[in-house]
Amino acid sequence: MPQSHELKRTRCYEIFSQSAGVEIREGMKTAEERGEAVERSGRIHLRFFKLAPRINPDEVTQIRFICEPDEAFGLSLMIDQVANSSVPCKEKLNPHKFSVGERGEETVTTLSVEKWERGGKSGYALAVGRGKDFISVPLPLSKFLFAGNFLRFLSTEQSWVERVEKKAPAHAVR
Repeated sequence: MPQSHELKRTRCYEIFSQSAGVEIREGMKTAEERGEAVERSGRIHLRFFKLAPRINPDEVTQIRFICEPDEAFGLSLMIDQVANSSVPCKEKLNPHKFSVGERGEETVTTLSVEKWERGGKSGYALAVGRGKDFISVPLPLSKFLFAGNFLRFLSTEQSWVERVEKKAPAHAVR
């Protein structure tokens, strides 16, 4: 018997270059207590990925960067600032830091936007770095600006929170 597939709409924008890409989409963060969700809040996910096949098993082929709505808005402002610059420049969001492993080793992830110029060519790029791993996605101006506008849109669209409603016991109602 054939399975039915249900389509689910997600706000998402994917950008591809020759060797890498970035997916910008709506997302959420879930807080749990005793294994149950007690709060969800909106986030913006950026997933950077390489298009080339993995060469060795330890190679990183994708890096995620999750923004709070105000960070995504700040990133959109940085894109506008860099796009309007008359000279090459680079802007970075504040790094994200988290601890991993038994020894609590700190991992730092950075996200940057830049206007570059090399060998008589120029362009724009979104880039992410984590430790020694780095993925840069070069973009034409129109896609760079669209990414900024999409981030601005998502920053307000994802400003929400869902919380478990705490109801008063029935005997407390008068």
